[in-house]
Amino acid sequence: MFLKQLYYLREIDKFKSFSKAAAACNVSQPSLSRAIRVMEEELGVVIVDRKRKVFGLTPEGTQILKWGHEILHGVAEIQNVVSLSHQKLAGAIRIGVIPTAVHIIPLLMDAVKERIGDFVCDVLVLSNAEIIEKLNIKQLDIGIMYCEECPRAPAFAMHELYKENQVLAGAADYDFPPGDEVSWETAGQFPLALLNRSMRCRQFIDVGFQTAGVKPAVRLETTSLELIHAAIMKGTHATILPISSFPLRVPPRGRLQIRRLSGFSAGSIGLVRLYESPLPSFVGEVWKIIVKIDFEGQLDDLCRQQP
Repeated sequence: MFLKQLYYLREIDKFKSFSKAAAACNVSQPSLSRAIRVMEEELGVVIVDRKRKVFGLTPEGTQILKWGHEILHGVAEIQNVVSLSHQKLAGAIRIGVIPTAVHIIPLLMDAVKERIGDFVCDVLVLSNAEIIEKLNIKQLDIGIMYCEECPRAPAFAMHELYKENQVLAGAADYDFPPGDEVSWETAGQFPLALLNRSMRCRQFIDVGFQTAGVKPAVRLETTSLELIHAAIMKGTHATILPISSFPLRVPPRGRLQIRRLSGFSAGSIGLVRLYESPLPSFVGEVWKIIVKIDFEGQLDDLCRQQP
Protein backbone atom coordinates (compact mmCIF):
# COMPACT_ATOMS: atom_id res chain seq x y z
CA MET A 1 0.00 0.00 0.00
CA PHE A 2 1.38 3.37 -1.02
CA LEU A 3 1.06 6.83 0.49
CA LYS A 4 -0.42 8.02 -2.79
CA GLN A 5 -3.36 5.64 -2.34
CA LEU A 6 -4.05 7.01 1.14
CA TYR A 7 -3.92 10.52 -0.26
CA TYR A 8 -6.42 9.51 -2.98
CA LEU A 9 -8.73 7.98 -0.37
CA ARG A 10 -8.62 11.14 1.75
CA GLU A 11 -9.59 13.28 -1.26
CA ILE A 12 -12.36 10.85 -2.27
CA ASP A 13 -13.90 11.15 1.19
CA LYS A 14 -13.46 14.93 1.14
CA PHE A 15 -15.20 15.48 -2.20
CA LYS A 16 -17.60 12.50 -2.04
CA SER A 17 -16.83 11.97 -5.71
CA PHE A 18 -14.23 10.02 -7.71
CA SER A 19 -14.17 12.58 -10.52
CA LYS A 20 -13.71 15.59 -8.22
CA ALA A 21 -11.06 13.76 -6.19
CA ALA A 22 -9.20 12.85 -9.37
CA ALA A 23 -9.24 16.49 -10.49
CA ALA A 24 -7.93 17.60 -7.09
CA CYS A 25 -5.15 14.99 -7.26
CA ASN A 26 -4.32 15.92 -10.87
CA VAL A 27 -4.80 12.35 -12.14
CA SER A 28 -7.36 10.72 -14.41
CA GLN A 29 -10.44 9.18 -12.82
CA PRO A 30 -9.59 5.66 -14.11
CA SER A 31 -6.11 5.92 -12.54
CA LEU A 32 -7.55 6.98 -9.20
CA SER A 33 -10.24 4.26 -9.27
CA ARG A 34 -7.64 1.63 -10.17
CA ALA A 35 -5.41 2.72 -7.24
CA ILE A 36 -8.30 2.28 -4.80
CA ARG A 37 -9.13 -1.15 -6.30
CA VAL A 38 -5.51 -2.22 -5.84
CA MET A 39 -5.59 -1.07 -2.19
CA GLU A 40 -8.81 -3.05 -1.61
CA GLU A 41 -7.20 -6.15 -3.11
CA GLU A 42 -4.05 -5.72 -0.98
CA LEU A 43 -6.06 -5.38 2.21
CA GLY A 44 -8.79 -7.87 1.32
CA VAL A 45 -11.66 -5.50 2.18
CA VAL A 46 -14.10 -3.25 0.34
CA ILE A 47 -13.29 0.38 1.11
CA VAL A 48 -15.80 2.31 -1.03
CA ASP A 49 -19.43 1.15 -1.05
CA ARG A 50 -20.21 1.28 -4.77
CA LYS A 51 -23.67 -0.31 -4.45
CA ARG A 52 -25.29 2.63 -2.68
CA LYS A 53 -26.78 5.56 -4.56
CA VAL A 54 -25.40 7.92 -1.93
CA PHE A 55 -21.58 7.95 -1.86
CA GLY A 56 -19.98 6.50 1.24
CA LEU A 57 -17.19 4.41 2.71
CA THR A 58 -17.75 1.01 4.23
CA PRO A 59 -17.10 0.63 7.98
CA GLU A 60 -13.72 -0.90 7.08
CA GLY A 61 -13.04 2.00 4.72
CA THR A 62 -13.83 4.50 7.46
CA GLN A 63 -11.33 2.81 9.79
CA ILE A 64 -8.67 2.70 7.06
CA LEU A 65 -9.23 6.40 6.38
CA LYS A 66 -8.75 7.13 10.07
CA TRP A 67 -5.40 5.35 10.02
CA GLY A 68 -4.61 7.09 6.74
CA HIS A 69 -5.08 10.50 8.36
CA GLU A 70 -2.60 9.47 11.08
CA ILE A 71 -0.03 8.23 8.54
CA LEU A 72 -0.33 11.27 6.26
CA HIS A 73 -0.10 13.57 9.26
CA GLY A 74 3.10 11.82 10.34
CA VAL A 75 4.58 12.14 6.86
CA ALA A 76 3.71 15.84 6.78
CA GLU A 77 5.41 16.28 10.16
CA ILE A 78 8.61 14.65 8.87
CA GLN A 79 8.56 16.87 5.78
CA ASN A 80 8.02 19.95 7.96
CA VAL A 81 10.93 19.08 10.25
CA VAL A 82 13.29 18.66 7.30
CA SER A 83 12.09 21.87 5.62
CA LEU A 84 12.26 23.92 8.82
CA SER A 85 15.76 22.70 9.63
CA HIS A 86 16.93 23.87 6.21
CA GLN A 87 15.33 27.28 6.79
CA LYS A 88 16.65 27.50 10.37
CA LEU A 89 13.14 28.00 11.79
CA ALA A 90 12.02 26.91 15.25
CA GLY A 91 8.94 25.12 13.96
CA ALA A 92 5.54 25.38 12.31
CA ILE A 93 2.04 25.41 13.75
CA ARG A 94 -1.46 25.37 12.28
CA ILE A 95 -4.08 27.42 14.10
CA GLY A 96 -7.84 27.67 13.60
CA VAL A 97 -9.50 30.78 15.03
CA ILE A 98 -13.07 32.07 15.10
CA PRO A 99 -13.58 35.41 13.29
CA THR A 100 -14.14 37.52 16.41
CA ALA A 101 -10.83 36.44 17.97
CA VAL A 102 -8.65 36.82 14.88
CA HIS A 103 -6.88 39.98 16.04
CA ILE A 104 -5.26 38.26 19.03
CA ILE A 105 -3.16 36.18 16.62
CA PRO A 106 -0.46 38.88 16.24
CA LEU A 107 -0.20 39.06 20.05
CA LEU A 108 0.47 35.35 20.40
CA MET A 109 2.82 35.29 17.40
CA ASP A 110 4.91 38.07 18.96
CA ALA A 111 5.07 36.18 22.27
CA VAL A 112 6.11 32.89 20.62
CA LYS A 113 8.76 34.54 18.45
CA GLU A 114 10.21 36.37 21.45
CA ARG A 115 10.53 33.14 23.43
CA ILE A 116 11.67 30.57 20.89
CA GLY A 117 12.60 32.39 17.66
CA ASP A 118 11.22 32.67 14.15
CA PHE A 119 8.57 30.17 13.10
CA VAL A 120 5.83 29.49 10.56
CA CYS A 121 2.19 30.05 11.52
CA ASP A 122 -0.62 28.86 9.22
CA VAL A 123 -3.90 30.46 10.36
CA LEU A 124 -7.41 29.54 9.16
CA VAL A 125 -10.47 31.61 10.16
CA LEU A 126 -13.20 29.05 10.85
CA SER A 127 -16.41 28.42 12.75
CA ASN A 128 -16.34 26.59 16.10
CA ALA A 129 -17.59 23.37 14.46
CA GLU A 130 -15.01 23.55 11.67
CA ILE A 131 -12.19 23.97 14.20
CA ILE A 132 -13.27 20.81 16.04
CA GLU A 133 -13.60 18.89 12.77
CA LYS A 134 -10.13 19.87 11.59
CA LEU A 135 -8.57 19.14 14.98
CA ASN A 136 -10.10 15.66 14.85
CA ILE A 137 -8.52 14.85 11.49
CA LYS A 138 -5.26 16.57 12.47
CA GLN A 139 -5.43 19.35 9.92
CA LEU A 140 -5.00 21.81 12.82
CA ASP A 141 -2.68 21.75 15.83
CA ILE A 142 -4.63 24.15 18.05
CA GLY A 143 -7.86 26.11 17.91
CA ILE A 144 -9.07 29.39 19.43
CA MET A 145 -12.83 29.27 19.95
CA TYR A 146 -15.71 29.57 22.40
CA CYS A 147 -15.04 27.30 25.37
CA GLU A 148 -18.68 26.21 25.56
CA GLU A 149 -18.56 24.98 21.95
CA CYS A 150 -15.73 22.53 22.67
CA PRO A 151 -16.96 18.95 23.23
CA ARG A 152 -16.70 17.89 26.86
CA ALA A 153 -14.71 14.79 26.06
CA PRO A 154 -11.36 13.36 27.20
CA ALA A 155 -10.11 13.66 23.62
CA PHE A 156 -9.78 17.46 23.97
CA ALA A 157 -7.65 19.70 26.16
CA MET A 158 -9.05 23.20 26.76
CA HIS A 159 -7.63 26.29 28.47
CA GLU A 160 -9.62 29.51 28.89
CA LEU A 161 -7.71 32.52 27.53
CA TYR A 162 -10.10 35.40 28.29
CA LYS A 163 -13.73 36.36 28.72
CA GLU A 164 -15.10 38.28 25.77
CA ASN A 165 -15.49 42.01 26.33
CA GLN A 166 -18.23 43.15 23.95
CA VAL A 167 -18.54 46.88 23.38
CA LEU A 168 -20.61 49.45 21.52
CA ALA A 169 -18.35 51.09 18.92
CA GLY A 170 -18.88 53.92 16.46
CA ALA A 171 -17.22 56.81 14.69
CA ALA A 172 -16.09 59.88 16.60
CA ASP A 173 -19.05 62.03 15.52
CA TYR A 174 -21.66 59.76 17.14
CA ASP A 175 -23.29 61.29 20.19
CA PHE A 176 -22.28 58.57 22.60
CA PRO A 177 -22.90 59.37 26.29
CA PRO A 178 -19.80 60.23 28.35
CA GLY A 179 -18.12 57.60 30.53
CA ASP A 180 -16.91 54.07 30.00
CA GLU A 181 -20.29 52.29 29.93
CA VAL A 182 -23.54 52.54 28.03
CA SER A 183 -26.95 50.95 28.64
CA TRP A 184 -28.65 48.51 26.30
CA GLU A 185 -31.45 51.02 25.85
CA THR A 186 -29.00 53.64 24.56
CA ALA A 187 -27.08 51.15 22.40
CA GLY A 188 -30.34 50.01 20.77
CA GLN A 189 -31.11 53.52 19.51
CA PHE A 190 -28.15 53.67 17.11
CA PRO A 191 -28.35 52.16 13.59
CA LEU A 192 -26.42 48.94 14.19
CA ALA A 193 -24.32 46.74 11.92
CA LEU A 194 -24.17 43.31 13.58
CA LEU A 195 -22.90 39.86 12.78
CA ASN A 196 -25.38 37.33 11.42
CA ARG A 197 -27.73 35.59 13.87
CA SER A 198 -26.11 32.23 13.14
CA MET A 199 -22.87 33.40 14.78
CA ARG A 200 -22.39 32.74 18.49
CA CYS A 201 -21.20 36.29 19.16
CA ARG A 202 -24.48 37.70 17.82
CA GLN A 203 -26.53 35.28 19.90
CA PHE A 204 -24.99 36.72 23.07
CA ILE A 205 -25.96 40.22 21.89
CA ASP A 206 -29.54 39.17 21.19
CA VAL A 207 -29.82 37.77 24.70
CA GLY A 208 -28.54 41.07 26.10
CA PHE A 209 -31.18 43.10 24.27
CA GLN A 210 -33.94 40.61 25.12
CA THR A 211 -33.01 40.65 28.81
CA ALA A 212 -33.16 44.46 28.80
CA GLY A 213 -36.50 44.42 26.95
CA VAL A 214 -35.04 46.46 24.07
CA LYS A 215 -35.71 46.11 20.34
CA PRO A 216 -32.51 47.39 18.66
CA ALA A 217 -32.32 49.33 15.39
CA VAL A 218 -30.44 46.69 13.40
CA ARG A 219 -29.78 48.01 9.89
CA LEU A 220 -27.07 45.65 8.63
CA GLU A 221 -26.47 41.95 9.30
CA THR A 222 -23.50 40.13 7.80
CA THR A 223 -20.97 37.35 8.32
CA SER A 224 -18.18 39.77 7.34
CA LEU A 225 -16.25 41.64 10.01
CA GLU A 226 -14.55 43.64 7.25
CA LEU A 227 -17.94 44.97 6.11
CA ILE A 228 -18.86 45.97 9.67
CA HIS A 229 -15.51 47.71 10.15
CA ALA A 230 -16.04 49.61 6.87
CA ALA A 231 -19.57 50.66 7.87
CA ILE A 232 -18.60 52.02 11.28
CA MET A 233 -15.53 53.86 9.98
CA LYS A 234 -17.67 55.46 7.26
CA GLY A 235 -19.93 56.69 10.04
CA THR A 236 -23.15 55.13 8.75
CA HIS A 237 -23.52 52.56 11.54
CA ALA A 238 -22.47 51.71 15.06
CA THR A 239 -21.78 48.11 16.09
CA ILE A 240 -21.53 45.75 19.05
CA LEU A 241 -18.56 43.41 18.84
CA PRO A 242 -15.91 41.89 21.09
CA ILE A 243 -12.97 44.25 21.53
CA SER A 244 -10.77 41.41 20.20
CA SER A 245 -12.48 41.69 16.79
CA PHE A 246 -11.07 45.18 16.16
CA PRO A 247 -7.55 45.68 14.76
CA LEU A 248 -5.46 46.29 17.88
CA ARG A 249 -3.38 49.09 16.43
CA VAL A 250 -5.92 50.82 14.16
CA PRO A 251 -7.91 52.97 13.66
CA PRO A 252 -5.94 55.97 14.97
CA ARG A 253 -6.93 57.36 18.33
CA GLY A 254 -9.91 59.70 17.99
CA ARG A 255 -11.55 57.94 15.01
CA LEU A 256 -13.36 55.28 17.03
CA GLN A 257 -15.44 55.51 20.20
CA ILE A 258 -15.87 52.48 22.44
CA ARG A 259 -18.28 51.97 25.35
CA ARG A 260 -18.72 48.89 27.49
CA LEU A 261 -22.25 47.49 27.73
CA SER A 262 -23.47 47.45 31.31
CA GLY A 263 -24.48 44.11 32.78
CA PHE A 264 -23.30 42.13 29.78
CA SER A 265 -22.24 38.51 30.19
CA ALA A 266 -20.49 37.18 27.10
CA GLY A 267 -18.70 33.95 26.34
CA SER A 268 -15.19 32.77 27.13
CA ILE A 269 -12.56 32.24 24.45
CA GLY A 270 -10.27 29.29 24.94
CA LEU A 271 -7.34 27.41 23.48
CA VAL A 272 -8.16 23.85 22.42
CA ARG A 273 -6.21 20.89 21.06
CA LEU A 274 -6.45 17.15 20.80
CA TYR A 275 -5.19 15.41 23.91
CA GLU A 276 -2.10 13.61 22.67
CA SER A 277 0.60 11.86 24.62
CA PRO A 278 3.29 12.65 23.84
CA LEU A 279 2.36 16.07 22.48
CA PRO A 280 4.48 17.20 19.48
CA SER A 281 7.31 19.21 21.04
CA PHE A 282 6.87 22.47 19.13
CA VAL A 283 3.09 22.47 19.61
CA GLY A 284 3.67 21.85 23.31
CA GLU A 285 6.06 24.81 23.58
CA VAL A 286 3.65 27.12 21.76
CA TRP A 287 0.78 25.96 23.98
CA LYS A 288 2.77 26.76 27.15
CA ILE A 289 3.59 30.26 25.88
CA ILE A 290 0.03 31.11 24.77
CA VAL A 291 -1.62 30.07 28.05
CA LYS A 292 0.64 32.53 29.92
CA ILE A 293 -0.32 35.58 27.80
CA ASP A 294 -2.53 38.10 29.60
CA PHE A 295 -4.98 38.60 26.75
CA GLU A 296 -7.68 39.90 29.07
CA GLY A 297 -5.38 42.60 30.45
CA GLN A 298 -4.17 43.70 27.02
CA LEU A 299 -7.71 43.87 25.62
CA ASP A 300 -8.91 45.74 28.70
CA ASP A 301 -6.12 48.29 28.19
CA LEU A 302 -7.35 48.80 24.64
CA CYS A 303 -10.82 49.66 25.95
CA ARG A 304 -9.39 52.28 28.28
CA GLN A 305 -7.23 53.82 25.56
CA GLN A 306 -10.18 54.73 23.34
CA PRO A 307 -11.91 58.11 23.77
